[in-house]
Amino acid sequence: MEVFVSTQRVGGYAFWTKRRLQPAGHRFVALVLLAEEPEPRLYLVPSDEWLDASPPLTDRDYEGKASEPEYGIEIGRSSLTSLRRYAWTEAAANGYFG
Repeated sequence: MEVFVSTQRVGGYAFWTKRRLQPAGHRFVALVLLAEEPEPRLYLVPSDEWLDASPPLTDRDYEGKASEPEYGIEIGRSSLTSLRRYAWTEAAANGYFG
């Protein structure tokens, strides 16, 4: 198993180059979100979700530009509802690692 981790605040953007994060069943992204609550929120995104990315996930190729292609997560206030489907819970843990 490989886990790519990023800690962000609401309003941020987490990303990984496609060269490093190649979607596969054994790769995950763990997002630690620092918000107004005293405890951080944890989200776990299976990397193969980027094969058919939908908000808040992004798939950017930057063709003809200097930036490398990347997979990312928009972490604006408006995307928190969509991000909820990846929230780390005991049920999610059992589903992934049960």
